[in-house]
Amino acid sequence: MVLEDVLMMKYGKSISVEELFEPVLCALRCRWRLKQALLLLSLQTGQVAYWQNGEHSWQEQLDEECLTNKQRLADTLREMLLKREVEEGAMVLLLPAAAMMHSEQMVLPSMRRRELQAVLKWEIQQIVPWPEEDYTYSFEATEFSEAGEQQYQVTFTALQDTSRAELEHLCSSLLLKLQGILLSDMTFDEAAEKWFTGKQLPTVYRQKQKYLHGAAAAFGRWLPKVSGAALALALLAYGGAWGGCYLAQRDLREVEQRLAQYAEWEQRMQESKAVEHRCQRLEKLLATASKPSKEAVGELERICRQMIPGCWLTLLEYNGSKKPLVLQGQAVDNLALESFVEQLQKCGNYSRVELLQSQQQGNVLVYKLQLQMKEGKQ
Repeated sequence: MVLEDVLMMKYGKSISVEELFEPVLCALRCRWRLKQALLLLSLQTGQVAYWQNGEHSWQEQLDEECLTNKQRLADTLREMLLKREVEEGAMVLLLPAAAMMHSEQMVLPSMRRRELQAVLKWEIQQIVPWPEEDYTYSFEATEFSEAGEQQYQVTFTALQDTSRAELEHLCSSLLLKLQGILLSDMTFDEAAEKWFTGKQLPTVYRQKQKYLHGAAAAFGRWLPKVSGAALALALLAYGGAWGGCYLAQRDLREVEQRLAQYAEWEQRMQESKAVEHRCQRLEKLLATASKPSKEAVGELERICRQMIPGCWLTLLEYNGSKKPLVLQGQAVDNLALESFVEQLQKCGNYSRVELLQSQQQGNVLVYKLQLQMKEGKQ
């Protein structure tokens, strides 16, 4: 019995592990996004809006010519950002024009999420009029009941890679950081609300990823022939030079092999240093603790096994096996803290992992967590 079956038996409906932990991740995303500057651009309506520190700063409307002329769109946006003094590297969300996308609806029987993705992959391949390796797509599925049977109302939207590349180039030329191209049927206000409430952006799937592999295979087939012809010409005209080039290539391969070995050993050294650092911190915590109980020491050791590089403890409050544990520590950034929280959730020792506090202090992120031990672990 897989975890999804257990969750279905408990909650009475199909629920994934990601959905189970989504409230915690949503809160973390919300905290991070409120600190970022955001530019929201709709190529459907021509609306442009800007938020800073979670507050709406300004909003403007592009003319019709900007929506049909790519160069005028880029020039107008560049002038607008300079005039409004938008900070470099601001986050940007894009709502593509309807003409760029292919969108349709369909009804499918109720099934698991992974099965739905597999069925949709085949269905979309039959419907979308573009080559399989030339587009990405996103979908939304709403469950409903008809004649006593559960079904899915599915809306999918596909975007060609050429259009996606144009949008990415537009953002990079304006010195903006593209956070997402929203393919779903979403309004301007809905996109802003989804961003600032910390909700996950719609997942974008690639229909087929054989293009690069096919190009590499073709290159591999033609490479021996081209190399042989070039080698014959080189031998006829520059025999001595070819010999020197051959020796240089052999030396280069040897150097590359040594560099690869060095990189592997360097990675192992970094991992060893990280483990040693965690052990030293554990020893310091044990040395400063006043007469720790065996249960507290054992719990501390279990927590330290879940620690990751870039995240460490400064305080452990242990008030008995029946009361929640309180952890205080520091992390280098939000990503390290999120990874630590996920490790604690996945280890199976705790029934609940709650982030009580997260605050940036200087170059580190100070956090406070509360852990509820499972009954079997108490």
